Amino acid sequence: MSFMSETVSIDEKGRLVLPKKVRQEAHISTRSKLVVRASGVGRVELSDPKVLTAQARVIGAKKLSGWKEEDHEATSYLLGSMKTKNETR
Repeated sequence: MSFMSETVSIDEKGRLVLPKKVRQEAHISTRSKLVVRASGVGRVELSDPKVLTAQARVIGAKKLSGWKEEDHEATSYLLGSMKTKNETR
């Protein structure tokens, strides 16, 4: 991964233009939708929502691998309470 930086100006309407070299390096095409996030004082991040979604899926798959719903505390509680309700009927 390489990093590049360019200085840009913000116009009176709060707009900025991403330089062509930056767009090319980040594989951002015209008419792209981007997530804009303030990540600190004087810091703004632009991200492709498709890339963010793909990253979240990878993280979720890793965290949930080996997950057994029946081993989850809430599931055990719910199944137990359902048994109790059925037994009282």
